[in-house]
Amino acid sequence: MTSFSTSIHHVVTSALADLNEAQLKGKIPKNPLSETHFLAAWTTNAIKKKRFESDVVPTLTIWQRKARSLGKNAALVETFTAIKQSYEHVFNDELTPKIVNKNQVVALCEKLTEQQWMVNTDLEVGEKLNRHSGGQASMIICSAEFESHFEESVLAKPISLYIRGDVAEALQAAFDQSLLLYKVTDYKSKVKYHGEYIIYPNNNGDFLPELLEI
Repeated sequence: MTSFSTSIHHVVTSALADLNEAQLKGKIPKNPLSETHFLAAWTTNAIKKKRFESDVVPTLTIWQRKARSLGKNAALVETFTAIKQSYEHVFNDELTPKIVNKNQVVALCEKLTEQQWMVNTDLEVGEKLNRHSGGQASMIICSAEFESHFEESVLAKPISLYIRGDVAEALQAAFDQSLLLYKVTDYKSKVKYHGEYIIYPNNNGDFLPELLEI
């Protein structure tokens, strides 16, 4: 069985290719409503025919419902394109997940520090940590996780980042280091006033990462 990231990349790549082919043949007009109708039918057909791995079916179902309820405002083309670009940015040349190493996470910390974030990897995050940053954007990584979740500098276990501030800025800084952030919560977490985001080994979570706007 393939990983979720590989499976969902296959889904969106196939969907966009089929849409492009239909448009080149003049079957589907190039407008948001027609594209949404096409992708709604496409996801429905993919589910019925069990075209893809079972782990992506819940995501396909969400897109199917979104297309039906929101119409052109579902923005599925934009979503699919962002997913495709995000994974291809962190995949290797064979379009499969590659390792995440400690240097990438350290570089993320350094980049946010340069952008005036308060970054701390020396605190133990227990059941609840009250950390005051005086309104300054901040990111905290549990010291125990920072030390023990890497094996020979390769991320072996998921590591949590507790973030308070401009999440888009953090996402971009992570993306620049070929890291994807997966949201657990955007506010309430073990660190007061901070959301929790996870970096997975190989950037391979079992759900979609947060996406940059394209």
